[in-house]
Amino acid sequence: MSQSMLLLESKKKLSLNSQWSEIPPELLDVITTKLTSYVDYLRVRSVCPTWRAILPRKPDNRLARLTQSPWLLLSRYNNDNTLCDTHCCFYNLAERRTYSLELPEVIGDKKQCWGSPYGWLVYGQEGGPLISLLNPLTRAQIQLPSLFYYPSTSPNEYNIVLPWDLIGYLADCTIVKAVLFGNPSLSSDFSIMALMEGGICSLAYYRSGTEAWSLFTDTEEISFGDVICFKGEYYGVDLDGHVYHCHLGVSPNVARVIDAPEPLPDDDPEQKYLVESSNELFMVYRYLEHDYDGPFEPTYWFILYKLDWNELTWCLFENLGDQVLFLGANGSFSLSVQDYPFCQENSVYFTDDMRIPVDEPDLDKFKVGPVRGHDLGVFNIHHGVAEPIPNCPVPDPDTIEYMLPPPVWVTLSL
Repeated sequence: MSQSMLLLESKKKLSLNSQWSEIPPELLDVITTKLTSYVDYLRVRSVCPTWRAILPRKPDNRLARLTQSPWLLLSRYNNDNTLCDTHCCFYNLAERRTYSLELPEVIGDKKQCWGSPYGWLVYGQEGGPLISLLNPLTRAQIQLPSLFYYPSTSPNEYNIVLPWDLIGYLADCTIVKAVLFGNPSLSSDFSIMALMEGGICSLAYYRSGTEAWSLFTDTEEISFGDVICFKGEYYGVDLDGHVYHCHLGVSPNVARVIDAPEPLPDDDPEQKYLVESSNELFMVYRYLEHDYDGPFEPTYWFILYKLDWNELTWCLFENLGDQVLFLGANGSFSLSVQDYPFCQENSVYFTDDMRIPVDEPDLDKFKVGPVRGHDLGVFNIHHGVAEPIPNCPVPDPDTIEYMLPPPVWVTLSL
């Protein structure tokens, strides 16, 4: 190409950019009000420097309706199958595309990470007392108090004082799941429940603005699998499927309120989840194929139960209609295909949250290990079939034994 032609092409590009930048701000405002997702908003900001200067990094309150589909956080690997220690992959369920984001905070074999539908990740160090919140888009962080810290002042509504000889036993605990309730980007009022194994208790609660965690000291003999905030009240489900009401206050405690539903006659579920959908409370049983000849035991079935609040009993439920559930190493949540048409209705999108025991557990101290991460997919409730997520870049389990971090669902927001 001649120098004159190169100059002409350059002028055309400059002219095109100039045309975009000359659009009146009022018209740009109309354009942004037509957007439906945060990704589109970010793309509009990237059109030219002028638009980027006009549009704030975080949409104003008029655009609070912007929705964002669940993204799947995945570990990223180099060409030689070594773990990338700076970037993670994010699979966009709506576009079936994968993006790369710098996120070293959650990468490594000693890191733990849990997703949420509120735009933030919960992460911490394996076996450590510190839990933090991280917005993967803005890299904003919120440091929470240490689980080992308890003030020496009198108890108030949201914290308790433990004898110092009990504090040391917290060092034996392992945080197996942390669930965020509320969006810190939209409100300063949020809370977190931490599920633990091996310490003096198995459940801890933190509310923003307080200086310490609250421990449910009557839960030492209970192993929780999931927790939910339903209509303003907190409930946890143990590994046997029994549901407990979590009472907050000066001395937090739990009370068993609902017995477990009956499992399949020939198999026991590996995991139990609590999830709200269409203003109803559901229990979900997850079954693994133990006879599978492969590097891990894949999920082959989910069974749903809806709670009858009048009788406090579970009823088998076989059709979610237009609802979709997202379960795994995240706070369980549901969406409607009316708002997210790219999802498969009446289905469960799941990730791996099955921890491998470090060694044989005993009654005195239950030690859990890492999650492999490969058991993920979408289960169609009507057809009873679990399938891979389309175009999702999951590494070969024979090559990559553990995905670090394991995949988690998170709904991104600014």
